[in-house]
Amino acid sequence: MLLCCSVYAEQINFQVQLNDKDIGFHEFNVQKDTISNKAQFDVKLWFIPAYKYRHTATEVYKDNCLIQLESETQDGADFFELSSLADSAFFKIKANDKGYNHPACSQTFRYWDIKFTEQDLAINPQDGEIFKLTFLKDEDEEVKTKTNTFLANKYTLRAINDQDEKFHIELWYEQNSKKWIKLKSYLKDDNVITYILND
Repeated sequence: MLLCCSVYAEQINFQVQLNDKDIGFHEFNVQKDTISNKAQFDVKLWFIPAYKYRHTATEVYKDNCLIQLESETQDGADFFELSSLADSAFFKIKANDKGYNHPACSQTFRYWDIKFTEQDLAINPQDGEIFKLTFLKDEDEEVKTKTNTFLANKYTLRAINDQDEKFHIELWYEQNSKKWIKLKSYLKDDNVITYILND
C-alpha cells in the first residue's frame, strides 16, 4: 500500500487527455514524506495554441501533516507562486498577494494515497484555497491503463469552496495494491480531463 509518509517510494506517471485527446502529462514522485509533481498541458484549436498549463509543486509531511508546500503554476493567463510556513497554531500559506491560515494539520489533494478518500478537507496546491471534501464509494470497475487492465476500487469526489462545488472527480485505485491508477475530472464547461497511467 502506498502511503504518503511511509518508507515506500514510487514514480507515478500519467498521460493526460482532454475529451480523449492527448494534451500532456502529470508526473508524481512519492518518496517517504516528500512528494513532488510536475504537470504540463497544451491545448490547441486547429493547430493554434489555445491554453497552456504548467505546474510544479513540492509537499513535505511530518506525522501525516503538511510542514511545507511550495508551488509555481501557469494556468492560462494566470500565474501563481505559493509558499508556506507551519507553526503550532496554523499552516500558513501565501499565494501571490493572498494569505491563508489553515488548520495546523492540513493535507492537499493527495490522490496518490488511497487514505485521501478519508479526508474531510484539502488544500489546493495551486492557489492555497481549502476545500470541504465528500467521497462516495462506487462499485468496483475494470480500468485500462497504458499496457494493462486492472480491477479497481472507484470513488467519486466532490469538493466545495464557499458553498460552491468546484471539483467533481472520479478516482480509481488498483484493488490489491491500492495504487492510484486513474483520474477523471468533470469541468463546468462540459469538458472532461482524464489521467491514464503510463505503466
